[in-house]
Amino acid sequence: MRLHRQAALTLKQRQQVKKLHTEDKVSIRKLAQRFGVNPTTIQRWIKRESPLDKSTTPLTNRSVITANYRDAVVQYRRENPTHGPIRIAQELKTTFPWAHRGTVLKILQEESLTRPSKKERKPREGIPVGRHRIQMDIQQLPAVEGGKGFEYKISAIHLRTRLKYSEIHSDRKSSTVAGVLKRALDLLPPFSSSGQTMPSSLQ
Repeated sequence: MRLHRQAALTLKQRQQVKKLHTEDKVSIRKLAQRFGVNPTTIQRWIKRESPLDKSTTPLTNRSVITANYRDAVVQYRRENPTHGPIRIAQELKTTFPWAHRGTVLKILQEESLTRPSKKERKPREGIPVGRHRIQMDIQQLPAVEGGKGFEYKISAIHLRTRLKYSEIHSDRKSSTVAGVLKRALDLLPPFSSSGQTMPSSLQ
């Protein structure tokens, strides 16, 4: 049995420490002085069942990828295309305790599954015709000759027929715009998919 290269106590000394403390009731402080080590070293070896050094080798070799493990990762990813390596490894730990995000990512890369599959785009549907299908525009214009400031051309456009109703006002307050919209609704075609498409006054 090879001891750790920085071991403070030999195998025999560790056994002696354990025996002196448990059977002869020698204190940790006195044992540390006797063997010339730190009290924490004595405390460590009196608690351990075995005087042997613990292995520094990982309990599980996470770099090993078995065929079953690979198949499980691939199948899970195809069933859950948005789940990443961490989530997949966590879900597979019940069956494969050594599952790790690193090996999962390696498998996904080798199988060209690192990116979620693209979702098919739905065809764009036309905006249904209704009362919301009207567009309001406000255009700022220079005042008439001799005047100062600006005037505002307020327009309501019926998007189904492209007919436009406009008025010119000296301001663009909400109440002014609302008044233009109210009068436009009385003159423009009805906002529905059926019925006349032009106001009766223009037919």
